[in-house]
Amino acid sequence: TTGQGASAVGLTAAVRRDPMTKEFVLEGGALVLADQGVCGIDEFDKMNDQDRTSIHEAMEQQSISISKAGIVTTLQARCSVLAAANPIRGKYDSSKPLNQNVDLTEPILSRFDVLCVVRDRVDVVLDEKLAEHVIRSHMISHPHTTTEERQSLRSENTVSDSQIISPDLLRKYIVYARKYVKPQIGSTSEAKLVNIYTELRRESMVGGGVAVGVRHLESTIRLAEAHARIHLRDYVREDDMDVAIRVMLESFIMAQKFSVMTVLRRKFSRYLTANKDASRLLLHILQGLFREALSYTARTLGASTQIDVSCEEFENQAKQLGIHDVETFYKSQLFKNYHFNYDQEQRTITKVM
Repeated sequence: TTGQGASAVGLTAAVRRDPMTKEFVLEGGALVLADQGVCGIDEFDKMNDQDRTSIHEAMEQQSISISKAGIVTTLQARCSVLAAANPIRGKYDSSKPLNQNVDLTEPILSRFDVLCVVRDRVDVVLDEKLAEHVIRSHMISHPHTTTEERQSLRSENTVSDSQIISPDLLRKYIVYARKYVKPQIGSTSEAKLVNIYTELRRESMVGGGVAVGVRHLESTIRLAEAHARIHLRDYVREDDMDVAIRVMLESFIMAQKFSVMTVLRRKFSRYLTANKDASRLLLHILQGLFREALSYTARTLGASTQIDVSCEEFENQAKQLGIHDVETFYKSQLFKNYHFNYDQEQRTITKVM
């Protein structure tokens, strides 16, 4: 549904008089119909404040209480809410925290487990890939495209067929995990959760962004259980808790203004990089440096077939995240698979575009 077209009764429940029996009947709204599923709400910031307030109970208690026209009951609304909102002035201002960029109140923001700030950054490489994907999808779906042309266009996909999971198999896997897997949290993660919660509480009071409360602690527990459930585990392991803490921290840090965000990333770097695949993280850093270098070269010198990045700049960014050993990454197969070349004498990393 959309924020402009949704109302309180449309999301929760409505009471109407049956035209045949002339009695009052109860009809469930979108949250009730999405029980044990996902309810998506677009243009969430366009909803009226009274309509948004009506879903507070559903998001916190997973139920909706009804007391209308002599009907007193409670409806199940055990669903996940996926909502999207736009910035107030159409563009996200990184000098302000999230609660000052969107027209949403603190009570409704605190009820979401994860807050993601999606920004439209100019990136030459990603923009080119996105444009190619859109054009290829349009050509494949065109009615005049022949079968041979469709197969040729699909073969250009960089993901092999063995890596693709069919929607039916994925749906069955999720249903099985949700129905039969009920992971439990052990006592080993208790101290880590207490420490991260107290630190976040202290930092949220200083940063002035989204306040951290008990709901964030419950969100971390749910995320840890979900990570264990998707791996079909009966117990929440330490790496499940580390992933949950990392997701929650990323959500909290992204909701801050830029100056506070940089400080928080350094302060919580031990949690952000704990038990994380260093090679993948280093690859992400290196690809970001190459995108910046390619963008700068395209603006100043025009098109170039070879891009160089300083090893010193790459290693400094890695040290900020607590990664000091990058020599293993230079020799890894992952480094070679992405066509990077390491020049030990010049201390540069080269890639032919």
